[in-house]
Amino acid sequence: MAAANGLAGAPLTKLWLCVVLLGTVATTTMNWRHYMRLRVVPYIVRDWQIWRCATSLVSFSTYTELAVGMLVIYQLRVVERVFGTRRYAAFLFVVGVVGQALGVLAVWAMYMDRRTMGAAFVANLALSAAAGPYVLVFGALFQFYVVVPVQRPGGSGFMGIAWSDKWMVYFLAASMWPSSMFGAVLPSVAGVAAGCVYSANVGGLLFWRFPQWTAAVSRKLVLPLLSSQTPTGSGARSTGLARALERLDQQQNHRQAQSLVPPPEETVAQLLGMFPDAGRERVVQALQTSGNDPNRAAVLILGS
Repeated sequence: MAAANGLAGAPLTKLWLCVVLLGTVATTTMNWRHYMRLRVVPYIVRDWQIWRCATSLVSFSTYTELAVGMLVIYQLRVVERVFGTRRYAAFLFVVGVVGQALGVLAVWAMYMDRRTMGAAFVANLALSAAAGPYVLVFGALFQFYVVVPVQRPGGSGFMGIAWSDKWMVYFLAASMWPSSMFGAVLPSVAGVAAGCVYSANVGGLLFWRFPQWTAAVSRKLVLPLLSSQTPTGSGARSTGLARALERLDQQQNHRQAQSLVPPPEETVAQLLGMFPDAGRERVVQALQTSGNDPNRAAVLILGS
């Protein structure tokens, strides 16, 4: 997939990688792993330790999971570039809250009906939830599947199956399961379910954003810490990732708009019917940027 190199234009992904790395090292070194596990029984149901829903997302159980998980999070940076950092932050927050709630409610419901479900199975499920941001990773992976276009390599693939460049990301995500075995499956499924809830715009979640003042504070206090050194004629200088991405996007969109064929009127009319407040100019611009793909254009309009 053609994209900017490294973590350019993905400051939130860079912050996410730093958090899981430092969190895993700290919990392993200080022997805090038992605080990171989200065991519905007894911690949530009996002791009401709701804070575990948050702490379980900041570190992995082992360094093997950490290595693979960081690779997957790095590959998912393209979702942040499609969404924009502000929308991606809102998306991760929504998926974290909804996914953790779905996982806890599912285990609690099965625990209450454990005689029918099988006592041993439910006890294992309630006690073995793995620590790690599986909910966030698989929620973002679902959006990666939905919004990132497929670019198939040359050839017919293997055994008649046309493999795309996205399969490696799916393989890496699935490879996080063996080290945690059963404990990673439920939060992963909950993450995908939360991603579906977000895409379905249940309760207007698709349009929810953090307040503007939080974005302003983040740009002032956090982005300078995540800036990159960009070489210039006079040497390397520090630049804000968001500002650099905005300039690159403007240049790229301008070149694409000049070279692309004007979008069909029927497609413009279809999107205007879906987004009457966007205006014709914004719809045409989104279609030109997305190569006249109405699905990708709709995502761009929603993220603006």
